[in-house]
Amino acid sequence: MQKFVIADINSNSIIKDYAKIDAFSQGKLSSLKSNFTARNMGKNDIWIAATASVLQIKLLTTDKDFSHSKDVFVDLEIIDL
Repeated sequence: MQKFVIADINSNSIIKDYAKIDAFSQGKLSSLKSNFTARNMGKNDIWIAATASVLQIKLLTTDKDFSHSKDVFVDLEIIDL
């Protein structure tokens, strides 16, 4: 447990990325064009993606909820169980 990074999501950088990722996921971020159908991400998933984005750490997941943000906001690795 001592190797886990604890991140405070009350960081301005994380909050800004949260807003960007949410808007991007819904196809409403004018500065980034999307090539996917707009989607509503779970709010906790957006916090996870924003935190990984700001900390520049790989996001490991077993589902495809983050796939549209791969290489745009997050370094994503999907683990096939």
